[in-house]
Amino acid sequence: MGVGYPVDLMVCVALGVDMFDCVYPARTARFGTALVKTGLLKVKSSAMAKDFRPLDPGCECTVCQNFTRAYIHSLTPKDGSTGAQLITLHNIAYLTKLMSEARAALLENRFPDFIREFMHLQYPNGDFPAWAVEAFSSAGIELSSANS
Repeated sequence: MGVGYPVDLMVCVALGVDMFDCVYPARTARFGTALVKTGLLKVKSSAMAKDFRPLDPGCECTVCQNFTRAYIHSLTPKDGSTGAQLITLHNIAYLTKLMSEARAALLENRFPDFIREFMHLQYPNGDFPAWAVEAFSSAGIELSSANS
């Protein structure tokens, strides 16, 4: 319990864990950070003030379908509140979809390929954390990096 980072979740799934409980989607949202396929999106960043795309263009959650990064950025002052609530909704939708995709990949016997694709989206330069490489390897999933 208490596992919430996307990479941590996928490592745990690879190792056979199937139940999670964590405040991470809400806590990270309070700091103005959204979870997206390519990692973390800092919505509080000044660069978001004029970015009129959804948090995650491929996401079908209510937040991504109805609000822009710029709008949510304007709602994330130091105290958070409304912007944090919207980001929390998105983060939960992201993690729910991620877990659904992992389950489908397991059932379709393509989990190792799913993990490799997931990790390359999270770490496009192939600079995977060593602990994750070791954990996936112990589950029989080898990651190839750009550096090898």
